[in-house]
Amino acid sequence: MDEFQDFLDEYDDLTERLLRARYQDFAALAKRVMQMFDRAPEATSTRVRWLRSLFPIGKVEADVLVAPQGMVGSGRMNWPQDLEQSLGAQLNLLQSFTDKEDTAWQFAHNFFYSRSNNINDTLHEMTEHLFEPMFRDLRRYLTRQRNNPVEIEEIPASDRIVQIDHNKASYQEAIGSIAGASEALIGDNTIGPADRDRIKFELDAGILLLTAQTVTMSAIEAVLVRALRWLSSNFAGAALGIAAERALSAVLLLLGGS
Repeated sequence: MDEFQDFLDEYDDLTERLLRARYQDFAALAKRVMQMFDRAPEATSTRVRWLRSLFPIGKVEADVLVAPQGMVGSGRMNWPQDLEQSLGAQLNLLQSFTDKEDTAWQFAHNFFYSRSNNINDTLHEMTEHLFEPMFRDLRRYLTRQRNNPVEIEEIPASDRIVQIDHNKASYQEAIGSIAGASEALIGDNTIGPADRDRIKFELDAGILLLTAQTVTMSAIEAVLVRALRWLSSNFAGAALGIAAERALSAVLLLLGGS
């Protein structure tokens, strides 16, 4: 039994369905495509994770996307010339379309022009000119690399994409402990109002990040982990510091950190 050929069969089926999807179905099918890579043979799965680590979505937004200037479809995209970086960037863009039904269409509306006002026609302009070539390039690339797994250590820790299993007890423990730290923060009278507001916002943002199917370690480090470490350091021994330390341990356990 050829596991890679089974993967390619699923790849061809799901990507073709995504390319033909209506806007109502696009997010769900995009999510299935991205989840497919997690089930792929190890060499392919780690290769895709490595590709995505090369060009995180924040870098795509900063370096690739040029916002439209008034006219529909006038946005520009400056994709990297390097094939691997381009594939990683485009995979991360696709991942960003998986959470909300209208995200892909709104992007297509801003970056692709269609003579028709039909939502699905606009969406298909995007899939035809962006994702169809990407899927062809990715298929050839993964076929060439089928026997060349990437060592996990080669994936930068700060940009590593972590799958979040919302059914695990460790997930509930992490969310509950962050909420506990937030309650302790509100009830602490020794922290200044400005610091309280800032940290409360960062804890809430961290919980929101963890509701996604996947998250980059850089995002968690920048928002949630930094806030919890600040609390545990500045309020060590106090109830707030203890709650923050408990939450930090739970988050790092969930994400496989140390």
